[in-house]
Amino acid sequence: MDCADGKTRLCLPILLAWIADHAEHAALHGIGSKSCPKCEVPSKQLGGNPRKIYEARDYTLYWEKAREQESGEAGIAEYCQQVGVKIGRNVFTELYRVNPADLDKPDLLHNIYLGLFKHMMEWVEGFLKKHKRQQAFNDVWKEIPPYPGFSVPKRAYREVTQWQGKEMRNLARCISAVLASALRNPDSSQLQDCNIPLKCVGALVDFSLMTQYCSHTPDTLAYMERYLQTFHQTKDIFLEFRTSKSTRVEVNRQHRELRRLMANQIAQEAHHISAAQRHRQADQNRLQRVNRRADLIQRENHFNFIKMHYLSHLVSHVRRFGSNLMYSTGMGELAHKEQIKEGYRRSNKNNTARQILSYYGHKHALGMRLQTIEALSKAKNAFVMGNGGMEAASSRSAPRRVLKGRLMENTGTLT
Repeated sequence: MDCADGKTRLCLPILLAWIADHAEHAALHGIGSKSCPKCEVPSKQLGGNPRKIYEARDYTLYWEKAREQESGEAGIAEYCQQVGVKIGRNVFTELYRVNPADLDKPDLLHNIYLGLFKHMMEWVEGFLKKHKRQQAFNDVWKEIPPYPGFSVPKRAYREVTQWQGKEMRNLARCISAVLASALRNPDSSQLQDCNIPLKCVGALVDFSLMTQYCSHTPDTLAYMERYLQTFHQTKDIFLEFRTSKSTRVEVNRQHRELRRLMANQIAQEAHHISAAQRHRQADQNRLQRVNRRADLIQRENHFNFIKMHYLSHLVSHVRRFGSNLMYSTGMGELAHKEQIKEGYRRSNKNNTARQILSYYGHKHALGMRLQTIEALSKAKNAFVMGNGGMEAASSRSAPRRVLKGRLMENTGTLT
């Protein structure tokens, strides 16, 4: 490698980070989809106390356990299942001076903006619907005034079907004020319920803003820990709106079964009671089903998903490796938009990978030739001005026109 002092040295590259989403890390590290690649946190405690420290993963030990499994050692499968590891070899295990548990880096774009903020807005929308404040939220959302450096929402909140990273960053700047305006003047019974969501959302917004600092001090890290702790202490206000798909299916099944049993019971007693009693019994059964459905949802709901747990590693990662901005995929996504999507749009969608590579290769070659023409033209102009020849000066643009004309003939359809 050519160094800054002009000398060439033999360098051995060491892998420091592997920036990818959780699904790819789970495949590369050989862990389950609900397991953390850094620590051995149980899958049922992913949304627990962020200050609780779990044992770091030792992938060399897992590899040794897997080799014992090949030799017929009993109980290894149960051990791997307990720590959330699939039996197999980690692809990073034998790399020189590399700890696989340190390769996973926090991604602010996907973990916070397109992860936690997306979930949080679903919870907020359910909370607003419960308290009949959706229309007030939409009215405030549409009336956000412009401000330097802030992109005003072009559509109403309900009309946005897919959120981009830039839109989520703008939402983080205004969601606290919009939500506070939508929940203003609550009833006496709603006063406590309206204060807690504001505190929870504000803590998550403050935490996300401080993670974007380019440098940190012990005070800023203490603020981050405090905001994260406040978020975890107040997030239970949204628990009833955190219903997974499997929980929803089970609740609907039990609701239908209970409704059928109650209908059969009313049908059997129809000859012994009056019509008014039947209506009263039906209302009681309906209320019982609603309460039972709510209790089941409250009991089965949880915050145990992997992006919630990733927040607990941000502060410790800053202490060890520096600012989180160095490892964000935001720049990669921006480059992907320019380097891939433009070529895809110009292709005929048939064998697109080859067409994209060919398009950017031709574009790069064309840019280099145009720069060469520009350099030759400047050199010719300097020569003409140095000699002071008027006849040569009148034809100083001729080489540029000739070379550019030949370039257009050679490039064909690229022109």
